[in-house]
Amino acid sequence: MIPTLRLPCGAALAAETAEGARSFAAGFWFPIGSRHEAPRERGFVHFVEHMAFKGTSGRSAAAISREIDRVGGYLNAFTDRDSICIHCQVPASRWRLALDVLSDMAFNSVFKAEDFEREREVIVNEILSARDDPEERSHDEFLGSIWPSDPLARKIAGEPEDIRRITRDELYGFYRAEFSPRSLLVTASGPVPVADLAEELSRLAFASGADAGAVGGAREGGEPGGAQRACVAPRFSATRGFSRADMEQVHFYEAIQLDSPFSEEDYYALAAFNGALGEASSSRLFLSLREDKGLCYSVYSAFAMSRTECLWMASANVSEAQLPALSAEMDRLLDEAAEGGLTEEESADAVSRLVGSFDLALEDTDFRMRRIARQVLFSGGTGDADGAAGAQEPDEARASMARLDQGDLNAVCSRLLEGRERARFAYGSLSRRTARASGLVAAKPSETGRPGLAKAARRG
Repeated sequence: MIPTLRLPCGAALAAETAEGARSFAAGFWFPIGSRHEAPRERGFVHFVEHMAFKGTSGRSAAAISREIDRVGGYLNAFTDRDSICIHCQVPASRWRLALDVLSDMAFNSVFKAEDFEREREVIVNEILSARDDPEERSHDEFLGSIWPSDPLARKIAGEPEDIRRITRDELYGFYRAEFSPRSLLVTASGPVPVADLAEELSRLAFASGADAGAVGGAREGGEPGGAQRACVAPRFSATRGFSRADMEQVHFYEAIQLDSPFSEEDYYALAAFNGALGEASSSRLFLSLREDKGLCYSVYSAFAMSRTECLWMASANVSEAQLPALSAEMDRLLDEAAEGGLTEEESADAVSRLVGSFDLALEDTDFRMRRIARQVLFSGGTGDADGAAGAQEPDEARASMARLDQGDLNAVCSRLLEGRERARFAYGSLSRRTARASGLVAAKPSETGRPGLAKAARRG
């Protein structure tokens, strides 16, 4: 087990020593994402991500980029619905530089007024660009249909009106409140002893003036910042609906939500099963819908598992003419899997694929760093005591995957598919007649043909 260590500065560290690796990867993770934002805070976390690159008390924006670029490294960040991460990968000998830059960005960003105003417009343009992307827009509409009015369905970056009403002082106060060492998880992988990482991080955090007890503000509602915000499983709506858009194809989705609890073994079993059902090029969905019947160019399945819910979905890009046939065949394949599960050969192939892809991914220290973070955050993350939450060593994780058998995969297949009502949603150029033929809307005598979302009964 890779333990989680509590550093004197208040941060948590979960790291592995990857002997023989020629690179070093580190991520600074804060367990706050778009789902945790109060109504007045929409878009705040993503905006902070942008501002972290605009300069600190000791480095300009150009200096941040130049210091990593000139050693051949890679520096980036992302915001999702559950967390924000600033991460870096560098040649192994430059590991101290990576930690120095990440620490500086995490705790010493200054949010200059002129940078704030420029970046506001950048983010608004980013949001507008996503609106023009059919895949992004369809996914946003799909989430809005299955999670109506839930924070999970919000756009991570917010809406333009959200961004335009944020003030520099509000955002900086939010940053000082939420981005403190006591809420920080650092994960790392590379040929560096964990004790050396812990020593360097403690030195950097204290040098930056970041104090685990110094919280710069309070979040909306008076709750103190710097602590992990609670979230609950969203109410899932078994949507049968569609939304029209002027485009050449239709983006089609089927989805199911599972509620917690989940174990690490559940994750591995679902990953293997998902590969056999729709992720791999030898999967049932791909071989039938694309290879055998030629109903679409792109089809896949995927899942996202958090501490509170797991959303599984299958998606395809299809012409309007082929949509009724594709939706019927996808339903048939999913019902067939629910009733009969996977064969012994399919199960063995799925487990072998999962183990093999894991072995290949271990060549990348960035993957290894993210794997540690996923497990630690999934298990509750950054408890006060050393070792309160940790991650499996790579050999432990591989062994857990290799132990999976047909019974394990069919158990998760049954949990996912058997007796569960699936949401179905389409976005694109389709008529109401096609939508009705595709099971997206119920026929009514007074049908007018107006575009919109038709929803079936909801289930919790």
